[in-house]
Amino acid sequence: MLHSRTVTHKKGKQMVSWYLRGKIIWLNYYVDGKRFQKSTKLKHTPQNIKIVESKIIPLLQSKIATGEIYKTKPKTFRYYGNIFLQSKSNLRTFDFKYKYFQRVIDSFGDRNIDEITRLDIKQYLISLNMKNSSKNTYKSCLKGIFELAVDDGVLDNNPAINLTLKGDIKEPIQYYNRDEVKRLLNATNGYFKVYLLIAFNTGMRVGEILGLQLGDFKDDGYIHVQRTRTKGRLGNGKTSNAIRRVPYSSMILKEVKKIVSHNIFLFKDIDDAAGLRYQWDRACRDANVPRHKLYSTRHTFATTMLKENIVSINELAGLLGHSSPKITLQHYASVIDVRNNNLDKNFALFCDDLVTIQNKTKSKSL
Repeated sequence: MLHSRTVTHKKGKQMVSWYLRGKIIWLNYYVDGKRFQKSTKLKHTPQNIKIVESKIIPLLQSKIATGEIYKTKPKTFRYYGNIFLQSKSNLRTFDFKYKYFQRVIDSFGDRNIDEITRLDIKQYLISLNMKNSSKNTYKSCLKGIFELAVDDGVLDNNPAINLTLKGDIKEPIQYYNRDEVKRLLNATNGYFKVYLLIAFNTGMRVGEILGLQLGDFKDDGYIHVQRTRTKGRLGNGKTSNAIRRVPYSSMILKEVKKIVSHNIFLFKDIDDAAGLRYQWDRACRDANVPRHKLYSTRHTFATTMLKENIVSINELAGLLGHSSPKITLQHYASVIDVRNNNLDKNFALFCDDLVTIQNKTKSKSL
């Protein structure tokens, strides 16, 4: 229940008063005819009431009168967006997410942040040409920027909190079978063939492959994935698990050494998937295979490893650099054939009669 008190401090047309919202003391004040409400974050006690009336209200009244209340509160979305960027710059995923953060900031630009409504935010998210599940980075950016304005006293509430979007219809994973991979490799040569050899055999992300250096192929038989490269920006990977090791064969290293140049990176100036689009289109056409996204090389690695029972979900999560096996399962559960097992039809896990298990053990030893 909302309780209010008539204790006010007035000066001309300007007025400051306090009221109760629940057990918290809030301020109600007007500036140039416009009403504002702000929480003091103080609980309703006689001592706090005295502080509000003797100190907080007179100070606020003075700032309103002198205009100081606005001097320290720039109100553009871009202003708070830049503060948000600074606060996130030390994150491991900052280089990966920077372009998405900047896209949000540029979209609302120099609009006054207190004039942007919840409906404006929803319409912006709906306008993004992508799956709703891919909009989480944009949502978290919006929420963080508006929260800064709340902290600064410009907004009373965060309009970007608890935004919900409809779930997406899950599309099947696109991948190639062994024969199609063989045809793709036979249809390419030079540096792009080396790219595909690495991609199909390791499941690495595009940016991780383009960030590779010869020194990342260690003598221990593993590629030490240490960085990503996207549009000239170097990063530490999409997740904390992205820094990892993936095995490679001597055949791949032999091909890698054929394209080594004086450039520090294996693939020279190519630092984005767009730089490989022409070669990928031509390879799919010459190999007479469906033209899936270049990212399907990663899906091909993962699905083949699972369908052929080469690794477990946990092991695959480590190879792919996922933050948890749960993420891996969400992506690839549909390609796991539960019928593809070697259990006898009379199998029983817990029973006194161990004949089934004994028969199973014997058949494995043959």
